[in-house]
Amino acid sequence: MILKAVFLLSFSSLTFEVLLTRVFSISQWNHLSFMVISIALFGFAASGTFLSILDTRKKQWEKHISTKRSLFHFIYLYTVFTIGSFVALNNMPLDYFRLPLDLSQALYLLAAFLLLALPFFFTGLIVATAYSFLPEKSGLIYFVTMAGSACGALLPIPLLPFLGEGKLIVISALLPVIIMPLKWPLRKSDNSGKEDLKENASQKKQKAFTVAGLIIIISSAFLVSPVGDFIIEIKPSQYKALSQALRFPDTCVTSTVTDLRGRIDRVKSKYIRFAPGLSLKFAEKLPVQRAAFKDGDNQFVLYDLRTQKDAFFSKFTLPYSGYVLAPNVSNVLLIQHGGGSAIPCAIASGAKEITIIEQNPEIAKTVYHQYSLPVVKQNPRSFLAGSNKRFDIIHVENWGTSIPGMAALTQEHLLTIDAVTQYLKHLSDNGILIISRKLLLPPADSIRLWSVAYESLKSLKIESPEQHIIILRNWDTFTLIISSNSFKEKDIGIIKNFTKDLNFDLVYFKGISSDMANIYNMFDKPYHFLEISRLEKAYKSGSEKSFFQSYLLDVSPQTDNRPFPSRFLKWSGLNTLYKSTGSRLYSILMSGEIIVSVVFLEALVISIFLLVLPLLAIPKKSKKTLKSHIFFFLSVGAGFMFLELFFIKEYILLFGNPTVSFTIVVSGILVFSSIGGFWSQRLGPNNFKKILITLIFVLIVIFVSLDAIIYYILGFSSFIRYFLAFMLLLPAGFLIGLPFPLGMRYLLKSPVERAYAWTANGCTSVLSSILSAQIAISSGISTILVCSVLSYILAFLCIVKHDGRIEL
Repeated sequence: MILKAVFLLSFSSLTFEVLLTRVFSISQWNHLSFMVISIALFGFAASGTFLSILDTRKKQWEKHISTKRSLFHFIYLYTVFTIGSFVALNNMPLDYFRLPLDLSQALYLLAAFLLLALPFFFTGLIVATAYSFLPEKSGLIYFVTMAGSACGALLPIPLLPFLGEGKLIVISALLPVIIMPLKWPLRKSDNSGKEDLKENASQKKQKAFTVAGLIIIISSAFLVSPVGDFIIEIKPSQYKALSQALRFPDTCVTSTVTDLRGRIDRVKSKYIRFAPGLSLKFAEKLPVQRAAFKDGDNQFVLYDLRTQKDAFFSKFTLPYSGYVLAPNVSNVLLIQHGGGSAIPCAIASGAKEITIIEQNPEIAKTVYHQYSLPVVKQNPRSFLAGSNKRFDIIHVENWGTSIPGMAALTQEHLLTIDAVTQYLKHLSDNGILIISRKLLLPPADSIRLWSVAYESLKSLKIESPEQHIIILRNWDTFTLIISSNSFKEKDIGIIKNFTKDLNFDLVYFKGISSDMANIYNMFDKPYHFLEISRLEKAYKSGSEKSFFQSYLLDVSPQTDNRPFPSRFLKWSGLNTLYKSTGSRLYSILMSGEIIVSVVFLEALVISIFLLVLPLLAIPKKSKKTLKSHIFFFLSVGAGFMFLELFFIKEYILLFGNPTVSFTIVVSGILVFSSIGGFWSQRLGPNNFKKILITLIFVLIVIFVSLDAIIYYILGFSSFIRYFLAFMLLLPAGFLIGLPFPLGMRYLLKSPVERAYAWTANGCTSVLSSILSAQIAISSGISTILVCSVLSYILAFLCIVKHDGRIEL
């Protein structure tokens, strides 16, 4: 009975966790979705703390909690709080941007955190009880927990497009109540009067229990019906582009499509005007536009271009500068990541062949129907890795989020040195690469992309890379142009005329002088020109590292190991940055990286509280035993989470989407670790050392070889990539499923020890999940795996005495 409950709640809670990441991505911002993992694991950890304290008040509690009646109670409570916490969160006036200014928002955030942790608390309660009640079956319990979680991670894939996030949360939360019998377990009667009274009381409880179950089911049916849509419909943040667009009159969402890759809202409005980098010299009307928004932001605009003339406006935009340098364009590759203005540019150029890469299937289908142009529904890096075709122009459109700073934790592989090098290899002999982005002050993105271009050209053994680079700007966007060949005097003249005719500003070309910059869209100083010129001199003198170390922001060129194009915060320059923003603390607090640090500190305080509280309640005799093995379970929890998050971040390059990567890795790790847990039932305590040594060795092999393997399979077909990526999780996944159940089975002797170990494992998993985000953006993704190796080395040391035997 308890194993069935463990499976059902693990299944449902993991589905809830996956869907919560989608809810946060839509209703708030992507960098807040990592809080979901923290919430879930804190719920698990708190359940262990509760049971540890309960042990001091009620002996043999595990027998009472593992009864059918108690399990029914917890399952009902889980369902009620899952649905209730989601409904409360979805209708709560939580405004993240007002948090530094309005203390009531802190209370809303705390309420959301506590409410969302409760479903995971009840799941953890049953799982921890199972470990305590059936220690000899720890491997089987681990198998059931992980297998149920794996199934829960996969459930949204087929159902999300049909049900959406809200309805699927309600239905998945309801499954344990529906599958478990509604009938209250009756007492056996010996026909005595006393027993008759007990039986009558039990029958009354049965009726109340059945009624409660029916109320839950009826309420859930109301929520998933069309009438209840207004309660569970996920509403985007009011600061996102979709919410802003819907404020205009006669503007409406015509359709909404949801899948694992994101929610796409198609919007119709006569007020949509999207033409980034458009010159003020353009005096005609823009074509009619429609828009598609991904997760409420990152809009993709579709233009009504019935003839090539309708795309004439694009000749007045900044990105078109790259097209004027290639007058006889044969074929163009457009890499779309939001935006949509690159398509009119390609059409206006008269290119004979235009290929569009749009990874989101729904947007790709819409683009094809709109323009009747070939659209590749694939990760751009995978497409280029599997293609030998060369293009006259490669145009990368990636404008970022509507609010700068909100994507600091967003991992993208389109603007790294590795990516730009790949683009350059696919250019024709006279090919042009165009990259357009939003202009930032202080200068940040433009400096980084200049250095990325320089490093990429240098990696191709090109002499004088600076002669292949041009940067232009207007008041809010800039365009980077990279050529296969060095720019000649004729090319520079064409660009000068282009900027003069359309009132754009030159930022960089080889030989530019200060009097050529900052003419039309004037700042107090030509900041971007000055900093890039200074960087060019640093590269020439070999002192570029000193430049990056001394600069106000982190603008060093990024690789696939550290692919966070919107992350610029440098901790050493925080005080200077604070002063440069007019001493406005609010703007600093909005950085995603600051949020990670604040959440980590909060998590650290809560973890210490959850770990110390049981020690205050437990008798002194039991404390020594608890402390002796605490570091083993702390280490195992950290090692597991570090490894899981390492693979999630590594696989984003392979799949091009963080949610897809999350689902594949989590389901794979859970499947293979569940098999490891099941296999652990056959192993004795003497296998501990061999298992951990083998695991550490496998992790080191992964550290050395995984990048090369990913680059090798990057160009394979989607099916082969998914299959190989899944199977690559097998060795490490299987091995990390062994230490925890073996530790529960052989290292611990009492229920309170196992409950406390459950707390320790959950707390360290929370901290490592948050810490991984900071490690990745500061030191690189591979460093997360190093942390996993160090964690398992510590676990190895924790179970070995000086004479080399396992501590039992």
